[in-house]
Amino acid sequence: MTKPGRLTYGDGPPPAGFGRCGECPYLQAGHVRICHECASESFQPPNEPNCRICHQVLRDGEPACSNRLCGDPQRAFEWTAVVGVKAGTLEQGVLRLKGGAYGWGMIFARIILGHLYTHPELVDEVDAIIPMPAYREPHQARKGNDHTGYVIERAILEDGENLPFVLDPPLIEKTRATPRMRDTISLMERQTVAHELYAALHVPDPARVQGRCIMVYDDVFTAGSSLNAVAMRLKASGAVKVYGLTLARAQWR
Repeated sequence: MTKPGRLTYGDGPPPAGFGRCGECPYLQAGHVRICHECASESFQPPNEPNCRICHQVLRDGEPACSNRLCGDPQRAFEWTAVVGVKAGTLEQGVLRLKGGAYGWGMIFARIILGHLYTHPELVDEVDAIIPMPAYREPHQARKGNDHTGYVIERAILEDGENLPFVLDPPLIEKTRATPRMRDTISLMERQTVAHELYAALHVPDPARVQGRCIMVYDDVFTAGSSLNAVAMRLKASGAVKVYGLTLARAQWR
């Protein structure tokens, strides 16, 4: 039986394997689907059943997600698409990119492109795909300071199907530093940080947002508080719908 992805690389050698991408003959010249298929073989599969909004696992007999945001009638985003679970090599890759191993930026770009090519229904209604906004000082480069923006920058360079990426000028900006969501441990703390994030966001030109459906890429998704804050600001500026695109879904805390 032909392994998934075999037709993508034809009679060539198999990929080196996710985590050994630097040794792979397809990293520079192969189709992005190869990277997505190779990585997907090593991803921890999401447990079933899971929430259609945040993709967290539903507990036995649980009719609805324990994530309060999913049942909130004021939730500003529709759902997030998830590429993989934050575990193993994928989790280590996310940490290594943030630690300065920038080659992971290209790898993640190729993986998310392959995911969107494989699941075109995710972007059927999407007018713009943007990174989760990050604050940078005027003198700071994107590389090393804006990890989600760097992945989208690489994705634009690798994209062969004209997906609607928007990076410069940005649709939405973060005007100052705010506390990190990953440092929170309670619902109240997440709500406080989300409120500060919302206050720090700015849409420079609302005309570029009005009437549009926007997908926001982030490397990690847990409860969705950051995505919701961004969605609230985009909708306040006229966006119709906001979706998420997540590289690694963290387990519910």
